[in-house]
Amino acid sequence: MSILEIDDLEVTYERRDRSRFRAVAGTSLTVGRGQIVGLVGESGCGKSSLARAAVGLVAPTGGTVRFEGRPVVPLTRRARPAELTRLQLVFQNPYSSLNPRRRVGEQVGDGIATGGAGRSARTARVAELLELVGLPSNARSRYPHEFSGGQRQRIAIARALATDPSLIVLDEPLASLDASAQAQVANLLLDLSRQLSLSLLLISHDLAIVHHVADVVSVMYLGKIVESGPTGLLWAGAQHPYTEALIGAVPHPDGSGTMPAVLPGEVPDPALPPLGCRFHPRCPHVMEVCRSREPVLEPVGEDRLAACWLRVPETGGDALVPPASAHPLK
Repeated sequence: MSILEIDDLEVTYERRDRSRFRAVAGTSLTVGRGQIVGLVGESGCGKSSLARAAVGLVAPTGGTVRFEGRPVVPLTRRARPAELTRLQLVFQNPYSSLNPRRRVGEQVGDGIATGGAGRSARTARVAELLELVGLPSNARSRYPHEFSGGQRQRIAIARALATDPSLIVLDEPLASLDASAQAQVANLLLDLSRQLSLSLLLISHDLAIVHHVADVVSVMYLGKIVESGPTGLLWAGAQHPYTEALIGAVPHPDGSGTMPAVLPGEVPDPALPPLGCRFHPRCPHVMEVCRSREPVLEPVGEDRLAACWLRVPETGGDALVPPASAHPLK
């Protein structure tokens, strides 16, 4: 059963020159109970906009978002509906998301206070939450600047856990951390999900971390999902050239796997998306049909979806290869 259902979501922004563009251009995604879903893609593909719309920080211009069967309404100055407090968001930069003038215990306790708990109960619960994320209970009396980046992100996670959530959306939670802290926080998220039966939507451009943590991965490009499937199968055989390139760009011990060698160019301006397949200007397998018709996200195997004219129709984890009738254009 899905705990989060995003259906045909659109998020449109207006620039200073009054031009408008769709950061999220009709995207659907689901997260099951106790499931970790990774959402990956390059910077500028719309991942963060989807995250903010999923929790109500951004009002969608189209489509729907439902959490535990209820519509997610955009946040206003009024109190958030009680049923939506179990949907939480952890931001990329833990230092900017924490109040530097308030003690850690006060900030973690804010979510507990909404449940009507007394002071002594809140104090005990704060200590429990800090211990749960790997911090000493005396951390509650200190300020955010007294902690490292990884520790601050643990505080942000503890604050999200204070409302006893069933789903946490994590928007690039590891991007601002060093490699050691990234691994530690990634393992913490995996342990919390399993221990608490907690669903996670992990948004990241770091495929190595997502590969380690996620049960299912969705790949986003220029506002749309281009491939989705179980992590192991997706890594065993990508069904979209963009996914193939991202996986190939993951660094290897021998130093291979760099993005410029695998995927040239940059994500186009979302205000002027290419006609046809949005990826075709960068695709090594581009065909004439790619330039004029946009592929739809369709099943390409059990629990797998891809939007590509070169998609492999058979089930299983075969690598993406162009069919014999395809004649790539130079």
